[in-house]
Amino acid sequence: MDQDLRHPSLDITGTLSTELKGHCVALGVTASASIYRALDTARGLMRRGADVRVLLTKEASRLISPTLFEWATGHRTIVEVGGEIEHVSLARECSGLLVAPATYSTLAKIAYGIVDNPVALTAITMLGYGKRVSVVPAMHEGMERSPQYGEIEARLRSQGVLIIPPRIAEGAAKYPDPYLVARVFTGFMLRGLDLKGLKVLVTAGATRSWIDRVRFVTNPSSGRMGVEVAIEAFARGASVDLVHGHVSVEIPHFIRSYPVETTEEMADKIKELTSGQTYDIVVGAAAPLDFRVREPSQEKLKSDGTYTVTLEPSPKTLHNIVKRPKVLISFAADVVNGDEELLASALEKASKYGADLVVANPVNVGSYGFASVYDYTVIVRASSGSYVSLGLQRKEVIARRLLDEALALLRSRSPST
Repeated sequence: MDQDLRHPSLDITGTLSTELKGHCVALGVTASASIYRALDTARGLMRRGADVRVLLTKEASRLISPTLFEWATGHRTIVEVGGEIEHVSLARECSGLLVAPATYSTLAKIAYGIVDNPVALTAITMLGYGKRVSVVPAMHEGMERSPQYGEIEARLRSQGVLIIPPRIAEGAAKYPDPYLVARVFTGFMLRGLDLKGLKVLVTAGATRSWIDRVRFVTNPSSGRMGVEVAIEAFARGASVDLVHGHVSVEIPHFIRSYPVETTEEMADKIKELTSGQTYDIVVGAAAPLDFRVREPSQEKLKSDGTYTVTLEPSPKTLHNIVKRPKVLISFAADVVNGDEELLASALEKASKYGADLVVANPVNVGSYGFASVYDYTVIVRASSGSYVSLGLQRKEVIARRLLDEALALLRSRSPST
């Protein structure tokens, strides 16, 4: 295509978000049966604002035409490294490399410094420049479980490579949802492994209180905010536990999760987890019911009857934390009139739970918040009463900024963190 003409595929750039605007991302593709999913991954990164450059191994180019990736990204696909020493140019110009899918062979080559294909060569060069490198393994389950692969994984992790785990299904390590791959890589690209070594506990979703055998009281929380916090923490290297009620978003397979139904069960699970360890960060993003049905019927109530349901207060889940985390974050969703009332509500919540940070959001403004990918939030610092207004943002962006605040607080208290 004429270099003066803009490729029409570039029109999707930044249509989802501008998080990766100004970033060149190299996408390395190796010869896996899941290779076709790399096309959607490339487009997913572009929708987040990235300028995506693709390089294929020779074996990969036999499975899929390099022209398809040129169509998808608007740029020439690299299959061989020649006199233009493309691996050096990419390593210098791009902010990071995502190898997806990554075969056992290429992962071993990256881990042990073997540079006989353009993907491994570029990965090793990027690591040498201190750039971000992430991989999505794809292989048979038996290979993924082998001690040899365990050594490869450990070596890659020690080199600062983020491994986005595959889904294990039908005897194979399968490529995850391309949207999720792009989401995780974005968090890693923008922050690196700045939470590596930290333990993070997150709560998410709505709880239920049963009225009878088929009906219950709940709220419209989708759990998205808590799940986004868990994904962001994982992408940045943290060890993550997620306690969740009912959620209407998918929980990634690589997040260690504990499903519960009632507020009491959520409180008990928090108590159990915080009894055995001290978390660095606890994020109470769930929407547990403040009230429960006092006497639920053990039968199905007849639809032609009139009934009175008595509600009583439920336990406060964050009060069940046994070993206090270094940073405790709570959420305050309230009906308010203006920012002044919103801040007052947040500070009251901070006092009630001993929270260090409170994420305040008005539930009576706009159509965002519950069950939306967007929310209007203010992060309040309890110790000073100062705050940062994020305005209306995607929840993954809110999650990133929230963990930024938590990390800054941790570092102020322990500079070695």
